[in-house]
Amino acid sequence: MKSKSALYEAKEFKNLKELMQETTQKYASHKAFIIKNKEKAEEKYTNITYEQFGSDINSLGSSLIKRGLKNKRIAVISPNRYEWIVSYFAAVNGTGIVVPLDKGLPDNEIESLLQRSHADAIIFDEKYCDIMKQIQEQKSTQVSMFICMDETKDFLCLKELIQEGKELLKQGYEEFTKAEIDEEEMQIILFTSGTTSASKAVMLSHKNITSNIYALSMAEKVYDTDVNLAFLPFHHTFGSTAIFFFLSKRNYKCIL
Repeated sequence: MKSKSALYEAKEFKNLKELMQETTQKYASHKAFIIKNKEKAEEKYTNITYEQFGSDINSLGSSLIKRGLKNKRIAVISPNRYEWIVSYFAAVNGTGIVVPLDKGLPDNEIESLLQRSHADAIIFDEKYCDIMKQIQEQKSTQVSMFICMDETKDFLCLKELIQEGKELLKQGYEEFTKAEIDEEEMQIILFTSGTTSASKAVMLSHKNITSNIYALSMAEKVYDTDVNLAFLPFHHTFGSTAIFFFLSKRNYKCIL
């Protein structure tokens, strides 16, 4: 579809789930992410295809629902990394409401925003283990499930949940993959930076995000040879929307 003001033809996706289902199937064998390995010097980069990306989303979403998080609020906090994007889509594409948190928040603000958002679960990078232990022990929030993106003896591990979800999918579990999305309903709670006062909670829908992606697609051309270096923080709407926009394009590669 091309409007009179559009520079390029673009498809308008109804919601983020439709976007991810179509692109992960259509571009299955293409690279979606190029991840720099910090520990394996002999293997500088790991390539992740659209097919694997889609599989990880469906697996994690299935596991989260099976563990009781259907229609619950799931916070996500970490530096930019592949697991953040998988967690976001797993939360918002059929499980419940996603709450992206600023990776630079001090401990007291993390606790406060978990309280204010009424988060039921949180998925986090290992750098936040200490504050998560404190919140868990003090029971200062209603968070009942703590999921670490890295392997740790203290919390559930994201990789284990993904593997658990893969087994569920093999058994025919379809609660996540068949979940219907209301694109007008609030399913994202985003907090402003709070530079002048306390941060404000902003309620967003799938439609709010996909309409931006549609507008970007009509104004910006992405080529098969393009590679994106992701440095804008994903918890900002601009940063995450840009990633989703690029992921909707054929043969796009994102370096993390």
